[in-house]
Amino acid sequence: MNSLEFCKDLINFIDRSPLNYFAVENAKKILNENGFKELKENEKWEVEKNNKYYVSRNDTALIAFTVGDDLTQGFDIIGSHTDSPTFKLKSNSEMIDSGYLKLNIEPYGGMIYSTWTDRTLSLAGKVSYKEDGKIKTSLVNFDRDLLTIPNAAIHMNREVNKGFEINPQNHLYPIIQTIEENFEGGYLEKLLAEELGIDKDSILDFDLGLYDRQKGAIINNMYQIGRIDNLGSVHASLMAMCHSKANKNNVLVLNDNEEIGSRTPTGAFSPFLRDTLKRLCEKCGLDEEDFYIALANSYLISADQAHAVHPNFKEYHDPTNPIKMNGGLVIKTAANGAYSSNIASNARLIDLANSIGSKIQKFHNRNDKQGGSTIGPIASTGLGIVSIDVGEPILAMHSIRELGGIEDHYDAYKIYKAFYEL
Repeated sequence: MNSLEFCKDLINFIDRSPLNYFAVENAKKILNENGFKELKENEKWEVEKNNKYYVSRNDTALIAFTVGDDLTQGFDIIGSHTDSPTFKLKSNSEMIDSGYLKLNIEPYGGMIYSTWTDRTLSLAGKVSYKEDGKIKTSLVNFDRDLLTIPNAAIHMNREVNKGFEINPQNHLYPIIQTIEENFEGGYLEKLLAEELGIDKDSILDFDLGLYDRQKGAIINNMYQIGRIDNLGSVHASLMAMCHSKANKNNVLVLNDNEEIGSRTPTGAFSPFLRDTLKRLCEKCGLDEEDFYIALANSYLISADQAHAVHPNFKEYHDPTNPIKMNGGLVIKTAANGAYSSNIASNARLIDLANSIGSKIQKFHNRNDKQGGSTIGPIASTGLGIVSIDVGEPILAMHSIRELGGIEDHYDAYKIYKAFYEL
């Protein structure tokens, strides 16, 4: 496998994962194919040493792990997140306006609104319904061109190229189709019922988000697709976990809801990781003190994405730490604690990258810019373990289509795989 083949596999993974639910579903399939056994949170666990397992929560978060001979040696953890900015449908979402059927939406995460306009879009997500006296759930993906958010013509909005502010309450309702005056409504429920083969009256609730219908593309030594932040990290760490040949305590964490603050049952603030590790220790016969010893010997890589220098906006970047696309994995550092990287954690990763011939870059925000944060500070604070924040350098982060480097994605995978093996 070379860098181009690995990047094409990433594009395929993202194209098949229009929403967080599908990222976890596809991760499960890959783990199953590589010999991991599924455990359930609401069932007794049977865990054996030198074996590999995974557990998921709410279909949007997942933790996979391998069990070595001695858990007190600590856990080598890579964490990323399954969610990306999108628009979520509100309840009673159908709107009839000026001969069009529109849907009422709500922004999820920080988005570049303009990139969502004049594109062919569709819907995906999860539906709950009643069948045979039981509440059931199914994932749904309308794998077809379904709706769009058209811009106003420049003749109507002469300020569109002069700093016009898009208001999500007024300007971003997706249009499905034109309608006649006698339109009865219930279009979305009928659509869901037909897609799932159920009675529309049995539908109880749904969680649906918009996604771009355009497939990923290779542009010379770069690739362009949506949701690189953070399915790029999910893919690289997942494949590293599956391909590593090591009998030690490796952990893969796929949290949800990082884009909205992580304060959910599936987010990094939840006890999901701590409870999973503690439960694993107990099943292997360790006591509570052994568990704390294991945590003290653990190391977490928070794998999110990083900002490459933009050639058209160089003024946004730190003058002495320019980050180059296809220049290697990036360690992210912030004096305000927004990233968990520090002198206690950096040396191990730098030494590891040097040992396999991979390059490392270091990112700092400009002093007058405040960047985002990650699951790293949250997980390391909650568990008290050594942690580092890293990412692949990309452009157009949080656009509907982001841009990454082919070599960077492969380098990230190689470093993560070596981390799991050494």
